[in-house]
Amino acid sequence: MDLYICYYCIVLPRGYAMRKYIEIQFEDNSITPKYRQIIGAIQLKINAGELKKGDQLPSLNHWCKQYGLSQDTVLMAYNDLKSKGIIASQVGKGYFVQRENSDYQHKILLVFDRLTAYKEELYDSFKDAFGKDGSEQIFFHHNNPKMFQTIIDGAVGEFSEYVIMPADCPGADKHIAKLPQNKVFILDQGRKQYKNTYPYVCQDFERDIYRILKKNTLMVTKYKRMVLVIRHLKSHYKEIAIGFRDFCKQLPIDYEVVNEIKSFEIRPSDAFVVVDDRDLEFLVRYSIDNQIVLGSDLGIVSYNETPLKGIVASGITTISTDFSQMGKSMAAMILNHQNLKIDNPFIINIRKSF
Repeated sequence: MDLYICYYCIVLPRGYAMRKYIEIQFEDNSITPKYRQIIGAIQLKINAGELKKGDQLPSLNHWCKQYGLSQDTVLMAYNDLKSKGIIASQVGKGYFVQRENSDYQHKILLVFDRLTAYKEELYDSFKDAFGKDGSEQIFFHHNNPKMFQTIIDGAVGEFSEYVIMPADCPGADKHIAKLPQNKVFILDQGRKQYKNTYPYVCQDFERDIYRILKKNTLMVTKYKRMVLVIRHLKSHYKEIAIGFRDFCKQLPIDYEVVNEIKSFEIRPSDAFVVVDDRDLEFLVRYSIDNQIVLGSDLGIVSYNETPLKGIVASGITTISTDFSQMGKSMAAMILNHQNLKIDNPFIINIRKSF
């Protein structure tokens, strides 16, 4: 399955075959709706090789005149096939076979904020859970409002499910609302904002940081002051700061929340929780340059596990949501046709830095 990093687009075959007519013996007394019978008939002809990529399908008017169907019935069938990527449409020309393999059941739009090592782990676990039953297209909005809008606008009606990491910008909810509500799933971020509207698998940023520090109180008490380094307090970063403050006040322990580490006065027996890896790099270099022993003279806890953090400075302690589990949980929800609200597990990897 390909990984796309671009705006959403449909590519239609350049050459179109003659329109293919499809004969169906509708079962009026069947419990299967007629639009599902149309879907089945088209898929059978594709699987049998009677319909090829680029073949033009009967028009809506043909179905209506030939079988006395309503346009809504035919549109339901065609839209279902479009959402799975089996057929495509072009304004003024009609509907065409786009893919000859009609076996998989899900054509999924994945919208991520950006590509990172841990987001790639999430993607891989999600994709692996579907196997041959799913086709995924992934796009990245980088919290750019125009890019987010373009991706959503281009995807409306083209997928069977929409898995969205919402952009952290005003109006993102209005763009998501353009999608079919019963096909939207929120991923990773946006738990508070969207919990009453869509199913989700998300981090609970405020409670996660509080609970993990609370569970490891004995390690925290080795230090005199806790410092959260967080570059801005937008969206879920603000929730992290709230949970961090609540823990420190309850312990109690002196604490600071800072957005600029380079100008901050570092004291002996400070323990740092860093969200951005650039701040992690600064602290590791600082400890090396000043011959400071991590885990005793200075503590470091870094957000989000990566393979290198297990090696750098004899091992950096990390706290992280389980991105692999997040992908599996979201895939299971879709495959089992469930609408759940799942708070993803949050874990700590204890190493020498804390």
